[in-house]
Amino acid sequence: MTGTAGSGYRTADRPAHDGVDIMAAKGTVIRAASGGVVVRVRCNIGGESWEPTGGPMPCDSDGYPGLGGCGWYTEIRHAGDIVSRYCHMVRQPMVRTGQTVIAGQPIGHVGSSGNSSGPHLHYEIHEGFPAAENNAVDPVPFMRQKGVAL
Repeated sequence: MTGTAGSGYRTADRPAHDGVDIMAAKGTVIRAASGGVVVRVRCNIGGESWEPTGGPMPCDSDGYPGLGGCGWYTEIRHAGDIVSRYCHMVRQPMVRTGQTVIAGQPIGHVGSSGNSSGPHLHYEIHEGFPAAENNAVDPVPFMRQKGVAL
């Protein structure tokens, strides 16, 4: 996915921002950064989290700043227990928990669900499974080291 840089990783203004924001048009396809297994698909708003039910969900509409949460998101576990997280999707991700994905496979679409001020992909990398605040790393140098520019 191509887009412009938005908010950075754990900046002075946002010290708890565990990823980077990649600005892109609503509906832009989000692709898996690397192959792995989908370990989480959730709707997350205001501190509550729901697994997909097949019916309407609270994440099915645009969010706003202060709402809290990642909106529609998914996590992929890669080799070496690296986890990538993709947040604020416009609708339920295209993948399901337990599914194996390959690098570049479409997994969802850019949106603005959850704690969001407009369409973008919030992208995180965690060096450890499960993904947690204490194992989040800055995705930009991590991806650069892997030969991918964000």
